[in-house]
Amino acid sequence: MQYTIQNEVFTVVIDSKGAELSSMKSKASGTEYVWQADPEIWARHAPILFPIVGRLKDKTYTVGGTEYTITQHGFGRDLEFACTAQTETSIDFTLLPIDYTRAMYPFDFALTVRYTLDGATLKKEHITKNNGDTDMYYEVGGHDAYNVALEDGETMADYYVDFGGGDAVHPLINNEALMITKDKRDVPLADGRLYLTDELFALDALILDDVQTRSVCVRSDKSAHCIRMDFEDFPYLGIWSKYTGKPTNYVCIEPWSTLPDAAYLDHALENKIGVRCLKPGESETLTFSTTITE
Repeated sequence: MQYTIQNEVFTVVIDSKGAELSSMKSKASGTEYVWQADPEIWARHAPILFPIVGRLKDKTYTVGGTEYTITQHGFGRDLEFACTAQTETSIDFTLLPIDYTRAMYPFDFALTVRYTLDGATLKKEHITKNNGDTDMYYEVGGHDAYNVALEDGETMADYYVDFGGGDAVHPLINNEALMITKDKRDVPLADGRLYLTDELFALDALILDDVQTRSVCVRSDKSAHCIRMDFEDFPYLGIWSKYTGKPTNYVCIEPWSTLPDAAYLDHALENKIGVRCLKPGESETLTFSTTITE
């Protein structure tokens, strides 16, 4: 089911399946900023990654010596959330354990995703609570896809991710099983700008564990559109578009609490890089926000 929040600037649509942002449309220009999930290219908009980020080695992890198998990026993106609160400009969605999730993830969690629209800024809060009686390990991340080539005559290559400075970023290198390694490669920047091409993603996502900024912008010199994401609570960043051999005209900006699984780690969930731990009864909120100017 789809729900709408709005103000004088934007209309925002969120789907209860996955609590997934599916539209952010300007009332002034009619421009749609969220990728519209073309099934021929990539059939998602902005999935929420929970309770893991990325793939697992051998598709399994362990907790207390017990082995579990879980889907890539976790089950949160594929399940129905309950709408638990709504105003004109904000909405909460909550996911609780069911038999399906317990088979993959043994913890008694509550995940609430809260969207708040304030002017041209959409804030997304990920509120995770441990309702159980043991320590709970979890991961959470964004995977928000935004359109580029927003004006006639523009192409994907006109757009760039602006890091605000620097001459290179240093994404981690994956092995053949797409597990990260300790090695990195250098991807040049032009005056702090990472220009978008399909070939940029030929080796999958750019996974950054040492980015010096907690704010990046997607923009073009040919138009006034600017999509800024602020992610102070998230230490890691992924940048991705599905590699197809031709421009896809969208880019995903992905703040992550945790790195994907690594080739040099064991299977224990508590040993994953950046994994969060909540004591019984504890909760925490990790927030990122998107601001659009045009």
